[in-house]
Amino acid sequence: MPWKSKPQNSENTIKRNSHDRRVTALGPPGIERRSGKDRRASLKIPIFIKFITLSTLLTIAVSTIISVAILRKQVEDFREQLISLGASLVRITAENAPDKLLTEEDLALFQLVQDVAALDQVYYALIADADGVIKAHSINAKKNTIVAPPPDYTFLHDDREIRIGRFTEDNKEYLYFEKNLTYQTLEVGMVALAVSQQKILETVASAKRYIFFLTMIIILFGVVMSSLVSLYFSSPIRRLQEGTSAIQSGDFDHRVRIRRNDELGDLGRAFNQMSEGLKEGNLMRRSLELAMEVQHSLLPNHDPRVAGLDIAGRSLYCDETGGDYYDYIRSANQNSEAIGLILGDVSGHGIPSALLMATARAFIRQRSNWDGSLADIVGDVNRLLTHDVEDSSSFMTLFYLMVDRANLTLNWVRAGHDPAILYDPEEDRFEDLMGAGIPLGVDADWTFVANERGGLREGQIILLSTDGAWEAHNGEGEMFGKQSLLDVIRRQRDKSAREILDAIVDALNRFRGRFELEDDVTLLVTKVVSMASAAASIDKGQEI
Repeated sequence: MPWKSKPQNSENTIKRNSHDRRVTALGPPGIERRSGKDRRASLKIPIFIKFITLSTLLTIAVSTIISVAILRKQVEDFREQLISLGASLVRITAENAPDKLLTEEDLALFQLVQDVAALDQVYYALIADADGVIKAHSINAKKNTIVAPPPDYTFLHDDREIRIGRFTEDNKEYLYFEKNLTYQTLEVGMVALAVSQQKILETVASAKRYIFFLTMIIILFGVVMSSLVSLYFSSPIRRLQEGTSAIQSGDFDHRVRIRRNDELGDLGRAFNQMSEGLKEGNLMRRSLELAMEVQHSLLPNHDPRVAGLDIAGRSLYCDETGGDYYDYIRSANQNSEAIGLILGDVSGHGIPSALLMATARAFIRQRSNWDGSLADIVGDVNRLLTHDVEDSSSFMTLFYLMVDRANLTLNWVRAGHDPAILYDPEEDRFEDLMGAGIPLGVDADWTFVANERGGLREGQIILLSTDGAWEAHNGEGEMFGKQSLLDVIRRQRDKSAREILDAIVDALNRFRGRFELEDDVTLLVTKVVSMASAAASIDKGQEI
């Protein structure tokens, strides 16, 4: 008799769970990208401004360093020249003064100091006797006074019996040179002179002005050149940015024009090639989305309601499309209330497996509507499928289980698939529903054998699953394992079929964490319930 379907709270077929990568809309429909953390808003400074600013700062830094070095070198050179001049003047005066000092030739001594003081750099010059009395001074008012150290005098060093120091007077800096006068071996007096460093300061000030104007010219030139260079490089980069925005908005026909025979030109050509590839990839993605919708429409949208049975099924694909297949088919015998549970697993996954799955589904559904045993049905499907895949080396494992609740029997054909599992909660025992058989598509002449088991009773649970469930791995490389799956069934034995199935999926997701599914996973859970529950459902107006 016909059976009805019941709506579910969640879809039977899903592609990813909450831990897997998700895609979010990007632009027009069909254009997608992976979502990430929200990007923090930040001030965007154009690369043009960054380049000019960096170039200007670099120019200023280099110009300043060079200017300071040049200025310091000039100051040192002028000071050395002054020291050399002062030392020479003191030495010459010391050679001519002793005999004149001993003979008290005041006029000759005065002429000596006047000749020295006549030079622009010399502030004053003096000659004193052994008692420290000034006998000749370029400033005549200081003649016959006692020699005293200059104000704020600081000794610097000796240079071949010449003592050199410096002092400040009226906010002006001077170098001070002093040498003893000797006649033969007798010390008869001293000669001293002060040399102004004003020339150095004036030279430094002049150099600073020159360097400032030169630096301004260099900076201006640097800004102009950096602007031109920045435009040269930022223009193609801006075109690439505009192209990226166009691609992001879904305009895959956008092309950038960078007529350059350098790396940026190569980048522009590569960008255009990428755009063409993205266009083709987007068309492929839309095709995959359509294929996914078509394949999902081939799988049951709802769980069936069958008197005395609670049934739930679900598929999880590791790609947009996959090769796992499950279905519910009622017996061709109109007098039977048995329901067929079918689970198949095509080798590989993706588009080829999805196409073979759709072909096998059509063969199975068509053949199941005709008379014949389960072995005949599977054998005929195998012959048809073998002719389709003989050149591709593809195959499909299948488990075809017929559950007859009225007669409490199970009939099945196993075509290379993992055995179904029967759990008896009263005895707390798991039993594999074994049976000989090879995968479909391997040998067209293979004879399949049907298997039978009786003694179904209330509370027993039947699980059909693909190997993707227990062969799933976590990030540490550990396998989920069949025992973990059986433990979930044992713990959830008092729950409904849907709750048991969801518990298995939750346990699998917790185990693998963020690690991707490596293979498709399909689960069919059937629980034997009381016929009284079915009768109660009929009383409530639901057709079973």
